Amino acid sequence: MAPQLVIDSHIHLWPEETTNEESHAWMTPGMPLLKPHLLRDYCDASERGGQSESVVVKGVVYVETDVCYDAPHGDLATWAKGPLDEILFLRRVMEGHYAKRDSSVLLGLVPWAPMDQPTAVLDEYLTLAKDMAGPQAWPRIKGFRFLLQSITDQTEFEKLVFSDAFIANLQLLGKRRFSFDIGVDQHSGGIWQLEGNAKAMKMAHRGVSDDEKVTFVINHLCKPNFSGGQEFERWCQAVSAMAKCSKSYMKLSGAFSELPRELKSTSEIAEHLKPWLTHVLACFGPSRIMFGSDWPVCNIGGPAGESSWTAWKDVVKLVLDDPAYSLSVNDRQRVWNGTAAEAYRLC
Repeated sequence: MAPQLVIDSHIHLWPEETTNEESHAWMTPGMPLLKPHLLRDYCDASERGGQSESVVVKGVVYVETDVCYDAPHGDLATWAKGPLDEILFLRRVMEGHYAKRDSSVLLGLVPWAPMDQPTAVLDEYLTLAKDMAGPQAWPRIKGFRFLLQSITDQTEFEKLVFSDAFIANLQLLGKRRFSFDIGVDQHSGGIWQLEGNAKAMKMAHRGVSDDEKVTFVINHLCKPNFSGGQEFERWCQAVSAMAKCSKSYMKLSGAFSELPRELKSTSEIAEHLKPWLTHVLACFGPSRIMFGSDWPVCNIGGPAGESSWTAWKDVVKLVLDDPAYSLSVNDRQRVWNGTAAEAYRLC
């Protein structure tokens, strides 16, 4: 049987020059991620026990890596130099400075955007991003992300996401045919992040024509608290509210970072995930769920170290092949590649 073609909707890359605490505050001495990660490294990881067996990666979507930037003041190109340099790195990848095949693998780009700033600043940033990306990389920019999960004070979080400027920024992305990747975190942030985000999504679509509504791509199952109980019920309610928003999609990604460390085998992990995935499948359906590896972050909490891309692929395959879900061949294909192609408008 022919291998399953996969679009990996969530990977991260960074070059040697940004592998430090000055460029990424979360990079601390001694951590495994403190080294360059390029597309050739990703291809090595995905081919290690992966592509030779059941899947072949046909392309990937790059998502911003939370690079450092200065407090907003004065010239935008100066204080946002870090994120703009990240786009320049992606331009160099697309132009073949690292490997010739990179441009054929890197199907979509989701860089950072200043969503917490006035809409005039976002508008100016989009112009700077286009200039920095150049004619080869700019068409691959399909959306933007601003990590909401890093705002751990509920009052500050809600002040931003319910603000006129934030809602207007989401609407501007929609008018420009860009998506917005949502990063919220029940486990480390709080369930209120998910609940506030669901409300903001609804606000951003209110009164907007269908063709100009921003597409929402929700990352990592919203990083659940996998202990269950009352926290599970509130997670279910928040996810249901997000799913009711049109043009919203969920990434089947990022679970390794939040799962209990005692889970070692892919079958144990797939079984543990069942309550959450059952709910996501019921709310979004396979037509709005996409595979994402979260490479190389998956290597940190993953059960197979540097081979955790393959482990996550195996977990997803176990889930999609589980008779309990009664997924058709077309359903499984949507999760592996079709949903990502639709949500990010990939060629």
